[in-house]
Amino acid sequence: MIEMKLVSVTRKGQVTIPEDVRKKLGIREGSKLLVESVDKELVVMKKVDIVESLEELQRYCQRLAKEKGLTPERINKAIEGVREKIWKEKYGKHHGRQ
Repeated sequence: MIEMKLVSVTRKGQVTIPEDVRKKLGIREGSKLLVESVDKELVVMKKVDIVESLEELQRYCQRLAKEKGLTPERINKAIEGVREKIWKEKYGKHHGRQ
């Protein structure tokens, strides 16, 4: 069963998770939550422990990269392009890299 609660967002973008929800999920001060925007109107928060959160973050990044069409090759090519740009800015166009 899905329980919905209405909360307000503060000026700093903070929200208060209702006490009954925190108790039900075991959320305490220092608990880690993974926050994901599913679409333009849906935000999902998931309680995770630190190990799970790192694994969840990795899965999220992999899924996001796949959705964006990023591959290791494209990422490496983009990094190399930035390196070349920095090299030219720092050493000028007349100095080539080997």
